[in-house]
Amino acid sequence: MGMFVHAFEGSWFDHPFWRSNFRIETSEQLERIRNSGIEGLMIDPERGIAPSDGRQPSKGEASPHRKLSRSWGRPRPTVSAARSTRVFAQPDPEDRAAPRPRRGYVGECRRAKRTIDRTRQAVTDMFEGARLGRAVEVKRMVKLASAIGASIERDAKALINLVRLKEKDEYTYLHSVAVCALMINFARHLELDPQEVEDLGVAGLLHDVGKVAVSDAILNKPGVLSKGEMQSVRTHPVAGHRLLANSAGAPDLALELCLRHHEKIDGSGYPGGLKGDELSLAARMGAICDVYDAVTSNRPYKRAWTPCEALTEMKKWKGHFDSALLDRFADSVGIYAVGTLVRLSTGELGVVVGSAGEASEDVVVRAFFDCDALAEIEPVDRAVAPSAEHPRIVGRDSPSFWRFPDWDALRHRVLAAKVAPEDGEG
Repeated sequence: MGMFVHAFEGSWFDHPFWRSNFRIETSEQLERIRNSGIEGLMIDPERGIAPSDGRQPSKGEASPHRKLSRSWGRPRPTVSAARSTRVFAQPDPEDRAAPRPRRGYVGECRRAKRTIDRTRQAVTDMFEGARLGRAVEVKRMVKLASAIGASIERDAKALINLVRLKEKDEYTYLHSVAVCALMINFARHLELDPQEVEDLGVAGLLHDVGKVAVSDAILNKPGVLSKGEMQSVRTHPVAGHRLLANSAGAPDLALELCLRHHEKIDGSGYPGGLKGDELSLAARMGAICDVYDAVTSNRPYKRAWTPCEALTEMKKWKGHFDSALLDRFADSVGIYAVGTLVRLSTGELGVVVGSAGEASEDVVVRAFFDCDALAEIEPVDRAVAPSAEHPRIVGRDSPSFWRFPDWDALRHRVLAAKVAPEDGEG
């Protein structure tokens, strides 16, 4: 109590707060940190107490930020990996043998389901009101975005996984809920200002309201759209922008996202054909979240891709997205394209090979390298579930950092290997 948190380490899915720096002033804050899945945090002894003696540093005293491990009282241990000063947090030996469910994940799924149902009804009401020419009740959307944000704060994957499992006839309404959740989670990952996070969540709920100007027959058509039908669909960003401009209290970011979420980084999008730096961060984020949810949802004309398939294909669409931002989005949702090099909490490097689980919510990683021994190991497939603290993906890693002599050849060899599932199952 009394320490000042400068930054959290580890996955943003395990980050228990909207803010990344603040003073710990309540026992509830302290308990949330201790019960989270983060590996460590950095404190600022100049703005709060230090772990050594509990005193505030005197004015002018040198006081670098201190890293704390799960021991919470000792400086975080470091492991040198040849030529490197990179810091790793290694799991305890008993952690390796006993995967633990993330605290609160199942309970948060139940809470998230109620939030989704409530928000779906509100979005349905919003669309029906807009069809009748009514202005959007923006205040109601702000409250709902706040509820979604609270669920994301408690456990991001719970709501995001549930809302992806929408039925075909729910798509129009739940798509807005999903984009709201993805935008909030993405904005938090990018460490945007809390007000921006909230506004981008509201923007996600409102971004497709212009589809009230497009007939359901066109929106739900199972076949290829005609030229005229496609032109009708392309009117919805402008129609939505006009509707929101006449609705009191709509955030500027909502107007921006509504108008620009179909623009592409190479200028081939619509309605303005903007490209590169002409596109705002909100527009580039929205384009990614909108497409990701669309392709991972069942549609009348296409089966849903798994999250892993979606990121793999989206990475191939040159000129469609901001590629660097797409990587940050993948980090935010903990889903990676096939072939991505990632580091596991087991202390291993692995290559993403696909998805698993009833809803394809697990990421399958083929572990092939021991970070401690600095040597290849017999490949083994590890299914990384959203409900498990271990094993989990710590983050993407750099082949150049590990100085693999020919990364493309090594990756191809790992992907082509015939490997039994973990523990010999299957």
